[in-house]
Amino acid sequence: MISGVFHPNVPGRSEKPRPPVSSAVPSEPVARSNGEPTRASESEYSLDLRKATTSTGLTKADLAWHASRTYGWDCDEVIEKGAMTKAEYFIITCSGGTKLRVYPRNGRHPKITNMKGDYD
Repeated sequence: MISGVFHPNVPGRSEKPRPPVSSAVPSEPVARSNGEPTRASESEYSLDLRKATTSTGLTKADLAWHASRTYGWDCDEVIEKGAMTKAEYFIITCSGGTKLRVYPRNGRHPKITNMKGDYD
């Protein structure tokens, strides 16, 4: 007899079968409760690098991806995205507390700098 399987005709064996457990890794980004992914690893750019050439429609995950992988900032997750300023940039806050300026650019990935506008 196989343990853990329902045997209707065997006295004392009343365990019902359990659904199989999947160990598959999801291939799509994982959305947060508000619907937007926040981690660089959840960006669709991790699946298709060719999409990483725009500044429009960026999720927090896309911004984290560019901050960490394009520019090398310590920013694996963006927890806050501010409003566009008059100077045409917005501020993102990374999970570690780092704040960065994001300058969207037409037809290109965004420019991301520290709060001084530098890359150091």
